[in-house]
Amino acid sequence: MLPSTHRLRGFWHTTFMTSASRRRRRRLAALVVVLTLTAALARTVAWLRELPSVKPALATVQESGSSIIYDAYGRVAVRLDPANSGFTPLHAVAPALVKAVIATEDRNFYHNPGFDVRALLRALWVDVRARRALEGASTITEQVAKNLYLSDQKTISRKIREFVLGLELAHTYSKRDILSLYLNTVYFGEGADGVGAAAKIYFNTTPARLTLPEASLLAGLPQAPSLYDPYDHWRRAKARQREVLAAMVRAGDITEAQAQRAWAAPLRLQTRQAQPGPVSYPYPWYVDAVVAQLLARGFSLHEIFDGRLHIDTALHPAVYRIAQRAVNAGMTANFGPPRHRYPYHQAAVVVENPKTGAIWAVIGGRRHFALLQEDLALDALRSTGSAIKPLLDYAPAIARGALPTTVMDDVPQFRGRQGNWWPHNDDYRYRGYLTLQDALAISDNNVAVRLLAATGVQRGLQFLRRRFDITPPPNEPQNLSLALGIDTNLLQLTQGYAALANHGQWVSPYFVRRVTQGSRILYQRRPLAHQALTPAQAYLMTSMLSRVLMAHPLHGIGPEAWPTGSSLGLNRPAAAKSGTSNLEADAWFIGYEPQMVVGVWEGNRTGESPQLFTRQGLGPAYGAVAAGPIWRAIMVHVNRALALPPIPFSRPPGLVYHRRISTTSGSLPGPATPAANIESGWGLAQAPEARPAHRWAWMKVAADAPDRRWRPGCGPFIARRVLQPEPDWRPHSPKPWDARFWPPTRLC
Repeated sequence: MLPSTHRLRGFWHTTFMTSASRRRRRRLAALVVVLTLTAALARTVAWLRELPSVKPALATVQESGSSIIYDAYGRVAVRLDPANSGFTPLHAVAPALVKAVIATEDRNFYHNPGFDVRALLRALWVDVRARRALEGASTITEQVAKNLYLSDQKTISRKIREFVLGLELAHTYSKRDILSLYLNTVYFGEGADGVGAAAKIYFNTTPARLTLPEASLLAGLPQAPSLYDPYDHWRRAKARQREVLAAMVRAGDITEAQAQRAWAAPLRLQTRQAQPGPVSYPYPWYVDAVVAQLLARGFSLHEIFDGRLHIDTALHPAVYRIAQRAVNAGMTANFGPPRHRYPYHQAAVVVENPKTGAIWAVIGGRRHFALLQEDLALDALRSTGSAIKPLLDYAPAIARGALPTTVMDDVPQFRGRQGNWWPHNDDYRYRGYLTLQDALAISDNNVAVRLLAATGVQRGLQFLRRRFDITPPPNEPQNLSLALGIDTNLLQLTQGYAALANHGQWVSPYFVRRVTQGSRILYQRRPLAHQALTPAQAYLMTSMLSRVLMAHPLHGIGPEAWPTGSSLGLNRPAAAKSGTSNLEADAWFIGYEPQMVVGVWEGNRTGESPQLFTRQGLGPAYGAVAAGPIWRAIMVHVNRALALPPIPFSRPPGLVYHRRISTTSGSLPGPATPAANIESGWGLAQAPEARPAHRWAWMKVAADAPDRRWRPGCGPFIARRVLQPEPDWRPHSPKPWDARFWPPTRLC
């Protein structure tokens, strides 16, 4: 029986509302508040201790110079931003630009103490409601603090640092000095750090000669340089210019009529290709990767380009040049020269040392045009096709105890909505009994799906994430189709193969090893590593992937059983895998030897229609024929340039080589097993001794009708070798190639 409302109220009052309980709750609440405030104060004190001094800010900017990127040998590779160096004093800036910047960015600049109370409260309210940092609300002074000392990350802790540093700047420098700092450190887009570079890049003039139309366009760019880039988004840039001119009218700097004339005046932008800047850097794709990594580590663009940084990297200039030439030559051979600035067909490359994680080269496309443009090796998520099979399908099976000679049934499994059997290969051929090493060599889809089904989709994805640090995007369908391709980028996929080359150990990749400024170390790489597979498991995977490059067909599994990379061998120990997505929009070839791993993606940049190549006549751009030649050219020329000797993959202890294994049972051959179905392969030394598995047998058939079983009274007979049908084959489904060896079902 439920208690009455009156009794419930009495129970509540007695338990929680007595004076003693109220005192305990008040003391507990007070303790929580004190502890929370103490923790917050401790964090704030720690932040304040970490903040740099702003006293040398003006001298640092006035004396700023190019940072230098050093290659893996310690040689100067790139001097960053040589065209943008140099300090522009405030008196050398056109008054129109100064007024436009103040009216747009901080109209109370000359009156506020370094922060805007109203804007700060408004931003705080928005951030509290969203429970994360969304609003900027930065004054010019705070923006100087961010440009000089902080990153662009929108976090509450960064905004607190920005506020404190802004107060110190306002206390240390005059308004003219702060404005000078801002104009020399703010980013205007197109690689222009500071007003001097912006005037030169956009209008081929000096800051002192900027007109009102030019100044009002430039003043609108810092808020979102890419969004308002006049080369790419002319209408947006003009709309932003109108906003700047309107702000100047409200501030009383110009009249409405002057604003109208300025907005209507023609703007003669300098031709983009002729401008100096990041486009002219050597090794531009690598520079982009270095800049992106440092930005992610909290460096500002001003620090990276003008902070006199000494940036030690893993860049191999010779490898970079080889990779870029291979991309250009391979793409031109298949599709012709680029037809426009962003050609329809593209290719990307990653070259890495698998032992250390050092990225020797990265190529993000055929041609490089602008700082931090889309890099198809690092930024783009593309469908891997079969290139994911070794990591998602086969590696978990090997980790569970499967061997290269383990046999699977390559027979149809599921009938689709349209009556088609799935999975299937491009030729719709099923071969019957297949060893894992043969299935991977010919990239059989059916076996891959069966392996993932045995692992389980969720466990397979967890294995991929934890062992190889590859996570498909959250919108990826969570079903068995993942066995045939997931979305990821080239760097991540190449890194997974690097773990196989490195005895199963995954090592975090890196571009930047160390950053120093004078005698101060600002960043030092801390490598991460873990064992993705045991050395024995990694060796078994490598032995299977080595078969992909064999230059002869596989025996005993039917016609056209060529390894997918049969034309790409290096005449030295190597292992590889191809991949092709639906409609051939993406072609992959990832391969390695002990000293180097090379990943190549080639594809339709938009992914909207199939690619066609013309190397051997019009046809589909499969991974081995579109990306494979680029891979091979890089491997051959880098080995020659770096004088890398051929080194066999070192075999760890615990493995034994079996010379007689039946490819229809994965065990010792029986007396009727054909010679074409006997191969050799690696196994575990501690595994129990294999026993013959009699899937082949001799059967009497009628001499005049070999397709019928013999029985007494049918005349003479002959002995015919027959194969036990695959247990997973279903009646009325397509028969595999080896069904021709099944026992006859009819009698003579």
